Amino acid sequence: MQNLAIVPAFEEPVTQAQQTFRRLLKAMSEPGEMVRIPPLAPLGSLCPATHAVCLTLLDSQTPLWLSDGFADSQIRRNLHFHTGMPLTTDPAAAHFALARGDEIDALERFSRGSAEYPEQGCTLVIQLESLAGGRDSGSAATTLQLSGPGIENSRRLNLTGLGQPLVDYLVQRPDSFPLGLDFIFTEGRSLVAIPRTTQVEVC
Repeated sequence: MQNLAIVPAFEEPVTQAQQTFRRLLKAMSEPGEMVRIPPLAPLGSLCPATHAVCLTLLDSQTPLWLSDGFADSQIRRNLHFHTGMPLTTDPAAAHFALARGDEIDALERFSRGSAEYPEQGCTLVIQLESLAGGRDSGSAATTLQLSGPGIENSRRLNLTGLGQPLVDYLVQRPDSFPLGLDFIFTEGRSLVAIPRTTQVEVC
């Protein structure tokens, strides 16, 4: 039987959403810098950080695309109940997309924005097996070196569960700035961002 129960969201919605939003701003302005979100229960297979990002960023004006791994009734019902977001099955219409790291195989399907409205490029929230900073990477981790705005010299990031299409897109950046896709990677209560302004190399 499908679980259609409403799962509690933030206990203090305004305060915790503001805290999460500030931490998201820090992550986006300092790419590769890991931040922790306020305590929050998971939602089904969504880890607390993924759940918190959705509660903070989604609203009735932000269509959400869900991968097959997250498109279950409990997640759809709860996210719509708490945020009012509309669901879309068309990646090109999505302002936000939610998937696991190995589920994305065709990034060209998502909107990069337009010359007039580059901010309409999709933000992909990618839930991974683990996030780690520095040099201590496991054998299954992809080690990325980041540079660009918000990074003094360079910053290393180890991501486990990152599919090759995502790696290729991050390294090649086929879209001319200011067009492009932004990424938020989550695991547990942690998240890290790689916006479209960041240059990425695989170590």
